[in-house]
Amino acid sequence: MCGIAGWIGPSSTAALLRDMTDAVAHRGPDGEGQAMLPMCNGAVAALGHRRLSIIDLDTGSQPMTSHDDRFTLVFNGEIYNYIEIRDELLAGGARFQTKSDTEVILEAWRAWGPDSLTRFRGMFGFAIYDAETRRVTLARDHFGKKPIYIAETRVEGQSCLVFGSEIQSLLQHPAVEPKLDEAALRAYLGWRYVPAPKTLFEGIEKLTPGSYLTWNAEGEVTRARFWLPPEEREEPRTPPQDPVAEFLEVFDHAVALRLRADVPLGAFLSGGLDSTAIVASIAHHGISGIRTFSVGFKDDPASELPLAETTAREIGTIHTPVVLEPGDLTNDLPMLSRHRAAPISEPADLPIYRMSMEASKQVKVVLSGEGSDELFGGYPKHWVEARLGGLAPSGLLSLLGHGAMAATSLAPAKARRVRIAAQALRERRFEDRMVSWFAGFSPDKAEALWNGPALKPCHGPIPFNAAPGASPLRKVLHFDQTSWLPDNLLERMDVMTMAASIEGRAPFMDIRLADYAARLSDDWRIRGKVGKYIVRQALEPRIPKVVIDRPKNGFRLPVAEWFRGPLAEPFRDLVMGHDAISGRYIDTKAVGALHDAHKGGKANYDKALWSLFALETFLREFF
Repeated sequence: MCGIAGWIGPSSTAALLRDMTDAVAHRGPDGEGQAMLPMCNGAVAALGHRRLSIIDLDTGSQPMTSHDDRFTLVFNGEIYNYIEIRDELLAGGARFQTKSDTEVILEAWRAWGPDSLTRFRGMFGFAIYDAETRRVTLARDHFGKKPIYIAETRVEGQSCLVFGSEIQSLLQHPAVEPKLDEAALRAYLGWRYVPAPKTLFEGIEKLTPGSYLTWNAEGEVTRARFWLPPEEREEPRTPPQDPVAEFLEVFDHAVALRLRADVPLGAFLSGGLDSTAIVASIAHHGISGIRTFSVGFKDDPASELPLAETTAREIGTIHTPVVLEPGDLTNDLPMLSRHRAAPISEPADLPIYRMSMEASKQVKVVLSGEGSDELFGGYPKHWVEARLGGLAPSGLLSLLGHGAMAATSLAPAKARRVRIAAQALRERRFEDRMVSWFAGFSPDKAEALWNGPALKPCHGPIPFNAAPGASPLRKVLHFDQTSWLPDNLLERMDVMTMAASIEGRAPFMDIRLADYAARLSDDWRIRGKVGKYIVRQALEPRIPKVVIDRPKNGFRLPVAEWFRGPLAEPFRDLVMGHDAISGRYIDTKAVGALHDAHKGGKANYDKALWSLFALETFLREFF
């Protein structure tokens, strides 16, 4: 796990490359390296690296060059099945000088070229230079667990491609200026994140998950996808004969691969199903004394800390609870906005960072439960889409009316879910419906708030479309796997753990497990009102019953209360002040009306208010 940075194009100084890697020193405090390699027409491939040592601590330094000096690589991530690939390459006559997964990439590239990407089970963002063909290839893993940002620009009239693991690295290059992308800002109002390939910086893009980019000797750039998500493939699927047994075989193997490390490792343990499943699998492999970490707020009646501690005792982990005061968090917001180079639109990012910092005192690697909901159907929206997403509009009108009436008699949390569902199902375009599930604002409200240049509402585009004939549930799961995960949750996991200089691994984000999940019928994902049914059935013998029976909860911060109390005035000063940058694009009077309604208890606009608070914080850091 590391940070990479560099450029391909007209030569510049080694000092610039060092500045680019220093900008991500937190991603790799254990070592650094740079290489300036010749291309054609006076151009260079500048490859920089910062190292967090996880595997082969003594001989895994980068940039790494192959034994014959043909290939040079800078790599961020882990190839979990590197031992198996190494054995296959050795059988074919390959030579190795180290025991690192980095060298496995070099020799796999020699043997199979870009086809090697389909063999890797892991997370990666890398740049590989070929001295023979004078080509450089950038590649990003299947699900986008590791980021690569790119900017195609010009230097002295020549093409130049600048890249890095974080946008902060790119901004060190004099050809990359921090200019706000107004269309991306408009999209953020809808989604609360910016769908790929855009970022909030004009001219800076995300390399799409499951794809690679090649710069050839003539300076031409080509792009290709090497992997299609399972729900996108038009292929016959054979349902598993024994779904429970096959789930356990694939899941346990995914966990076992992610236990490969030459440094101490642990796991996040919330007390929820996903993290408990991972910790139970670790124990199933016979590993005792695993270190686990949980986070919660002092005196919070809804805190997950007691359940996490009970689970830790039953499984037998060495557990560390991280207890926070609500005021501990907002001070981190500017710093984390710089790391992410985007608004911290999910308040839960902040305690995850604090938990990562605590974990870094004891371990260098943590396993976490990201991806389970998006593979197996764990959110309320999945149940709603599975049951109602395919109904004709006429059939929905009656249901929506009943739902709105029912919401008035429910507890606040349930009533809110019903209202969100009713709003989402009013939208007949799939893209608009996805916005409604995620957004702080409905599409209409986002449109009314916009006070910037005339721009078409930007609700995507959805990166990839599910295969024709996919069920409503499969369509939304596919969207989650190709947009919500890489552009929000996986990006969060990467940034929050790397800001604390530790590595986060996600066993549920395994390509074999994703292939298995796609073979399940919908009722093995959602049965009745029970989400992630297969996960519950398979793990029931291993984990506490209270965890199995617990409904989906999620980590919630008291944001609604904050905006009625300690954050009320800071919000108005920051977002509605005369110097607010977002005020150039957003109607501050309309924002004030939202805040007044929220503060007065007439409505709950916590998502909307936080997204604006986070946006203004981000804008002030960069613009």
